[in-house]
Amino acid sequence: MSGRSALSFLSILAVAVSFAGMAQARPLYFDNFTGLYGLIEGDDLYACGVCHRRWEGTGGRNPYGSAIEQQLYLGKPILDAIMAVENEDTDLDGTLNIDELLTFATLPGYSCDNFGLVIDPPANFQSLIEPGVPTCLDPKDLDVSPTIAAFVTEVGELEIIPLDLINNGSDDPISVTNVEFFGGADPALGLSVPPLPIALPVGATSTVDITFAPLVSTTLMATVRVTSDDPDEPTIDIPLTAFSFVRPLAPAEERASCLKEVDRRTQRFSRTHLREWGRCFLDELRGVACDTGRRDLKIGAAEEKLRDAIGGDKDKKCADDGLTPLLLGHESTCAAPCDAIPLTSMSGLAECIICSQETATNAVLQATIGSQPPDVPGTVLASSPNACTRRVQRAAEAGVKKVQKILGACALDNITSGAPVDCASAFAGDITKETDKIDKRFDKCSDTTGMQGCRFDETPDPLCLGNAALAVSSDMVDAIYGEQ
Repeated sequence: MSGRSALSFLSILAVAVSFAGMAQARPLYFDNFTGLYGLIEGDDLYACGVCHRRWEGTGGRNPYGSAIEQQLYLGKPILDAIMAVENEDTDLDGTLNIDELLTFATLPGYSCDNFGLVIDPPANFQSLIEPGVPTCLDPKDLDVSPTIAAFVTEVGELEIIPLDLINNGSDDPISVTNVEFFGGADPALGLSVPPLPIALPVGATSTVDITFAPLVSTTLMATVRVTSDDPDEPTIDIPLTAFSFVRPLAPAEERASCLKEVDRRTQRFSRTHLREWGRCFLDELRGVACDTGRRDLKIGAAEEKLRDAIGGDKDKKCADDGLTPLLLGHESTCAAPCDAIPLTSMSGLAECIICSQETATNAVLQATIGSQPPDVPGTVLASSPNACTRRVQRAAEAGVKKVQKILGACALDNITSGAPVDCASAFAGDITKETDKIDKRFDKCSDTTGMQGCRFDETPDPLCLGNAALAVSSDMVDAIYGEQ
């Protein structure tokens, strides 16, 4: 293989990853490149950032990576695609790609005109942009991020967009003397600005908060102007749009009827999910291999029952009445870490609940046993601490069930109540009674040798088991009811 061919392997690394699930092939590309050129980790061109905007790879590509990608779209093999752009100047800095790579060890995707495209670059990135140019930075320069701001906010909510003021110069400090709405702005818009003037040493950042708190449905436009002693750009304007809306909701009685059924079905599913995973982990702690077949069969059956009842063939309370999660008061997506699930239909809500329950079960297992899927406990406990762990785990399962029931009933009442309450505060006594039972169950253990979980953290909290039960119960109720 020629040196130019080996270089092809490095440059196409991230592009190839996106084709046919080849992520596991990445080491092969690096082995080819480093073997032929004697590179070791830490060398400048040992990086996915040769093609990608993000230096560590994934996501959008820089002009060089995009040029290679276009050649692949034409059906060319990887090596041919790379060689097809070797004699191009994809970053328009006056040096051919092949010369940047082989002669100057600089990046063919960046020039002093577009280096701002890079994401999370290394400390020496400036020296890699253009041949013979130690830095593309001006001695004194102010940058802002974002350069355009936009709000899409529900009426009655407060949203904040942080505006970063960055000293992007190479030598001199920057003084920001003013940040204002140029030409004025609607009272719903606001700025939270540090005391002026803002002194920014080289590389420093200061943040201004742009706020939007709409009281009515509206569309607004404004301009945030930043004034500084940047010699080239004494003023920088950030265009701003703000759209506010009133969330459409189904009538309270319809929402209550639907969500009562969703809550009932979810509680059944939650009990099964927690019980089966808890049983599995407890078996491992006593030295018996988890019956994964039984566990997965029972959980799978419970998931299908939930899907049938929420958005499926047996959904008679929600989908049959034309209700959707948005009409019930949910956001457009499930809450993190399940935020890849869109809540555009009742079946989407079922998937959100299933995902949220997995997160909740993991949190309970981590708190009580010190492990969570996909890892099972790595130790076998003696009889006494094993029995203790079993009692604590069962107490946690029972506590989650009861707290979830308390919070769910309150959330349901709030839908039709003329004066909704904060459920956690209104029922704090009842909730504390249940969470205390979990922590007290642990306190009765006579031997805790080998046990793990939150009570054995570096800074253990004696209330951590109960707090974990409350947290996961609250998250599950939020997954069911959304924000009413």
